[in-house]
Amino acid sequence: MRIDAKVSAALQEIEVTRGVPRQRIIEALVEAMKAAYERKHGPTPNLELEVDMASSTIEAYLSKKVVKQVENPDLEISLEEARSYDQNAEDGDFLLIEIELGDLGYWGVATAKTMIKSLIRQAEKDHIQREYRTRTYDLISCTVQYEERGDLFVETPDKVEGIVPMKERIAHERVRSGQRLKCMLVEVRSGKRSGPLLVFSRTHPDLIKRLMENEIPEVREGSIEIMAIARDPGFRAKVAVKSNLPELDPVGTCIGSRGVRVTAISHELSEEKIDLVPWRADSFEFIAEALSPAKVLSVEIFESEKRALVIVPDDQISLAIGKSWRNVKLASRLTKYFLEVKSVSEMEAEEAGPKAAEKPQPEKKTPEKTAKDNPAEGVKDAPEGDKA
Repeated sequence: MRIDAKVSAALQEIEVTRGVPRQRIIEALVEAMKAAYERKHGPTPNLELEVDMASSTIEAYLSKKVVKQVENPDLEISLEEARSYDQNAEDGDFLLIEIELGDLGYWGVATAKTMIKSLIRQAEKDHIQREYRTRTYDLISCTVQYEERGDLFVETPDKVEGIVPMKERIAHERVRSGQRLKCMLVEVRSGKRSGPLLVFSRTHPDLIKRLMENEIPEVREGSIEIMAIARDPGFRAKVAVKSNLPELDPVGTCIGSRGVRVTAISHELSEEKIDLVPWRADSFEFIAEALSPAKVLSVEIFESEKRALVIVPDDQISLAIGKSWRNVKLASRLTKYFLEVKSVSEMEAEEAGPKAAEKPQPEKKTPEKTAKDNPAEGVKDAPEGDKA
């Protein structure tokens, strides 16, 4: 049986344009033709089909067992008759007898078409799932379709539907239909009817990392390494950066000429302010840097409690804490220490209080000593001129 030229062309187009493997298309065609044949002739479990896409032909066979005494003519063939097809046939062999599919009728053809479409759709879904599962945590540019109950429905460049759940959206971000958004793919869900559903995030900390890799060649190439990220999505973020080249300033490079690089990333995140912090291996120095733009006088670390006491000038206390405590919270998340920020006058008042003598005093350390001298507890003055 020859495959219609239009059908053959359509199947080849599906293979090329939709990425469905040829073997899956052939399997779908075989299953559809079997269903159409059985609709007309009844159940035929021993029907076997071979599809040759190159010659656009389908060959049909009935597999029958060679027996001396035939009891079921649909599944068995006598030894005498079998030897008319193959002289070497023996009792117990299985013989493939070629048959003509013939006219399958209107309903048979309709069944075949429906099954082919269904099976190819499923093959497309499987292909999409396999492809996007390899792209988890990648940056993907999406087009906004519509908003429903706080969830944002988007579409990828290859027309795959996705969703940005309300909890993964940037607070107060306003979007419109047709707007382009850069999102991070965090999950691929299997949909029973509509196909796979891609779940995106606009609040994931690594979204900033992907945007920096996209915008800053030095980050993409590995000359500058992103060591830690802390975000309050839509408001502010702190990013610790480290240079792998001695001559390269990590903060200045990421900011770019006149701030063009960091501004582009901020604009992509609904004007989220991004603080770039130089990474320090020394915990004292890193905490002082993390509280930028406030100037830090000293840092006292209680390593066993993952806590640090930070002293700042009186006129820097509001800057260190930040609006809604945002600066100190982000610095805590960035450094992995709980930061307690106090001004000089607050510390003097506490030390002069009646209960000051009763409080356990950690070992005071001079600027020459480092955290390595006493990793459990210590204090160190911030480097003069350094900004946190």
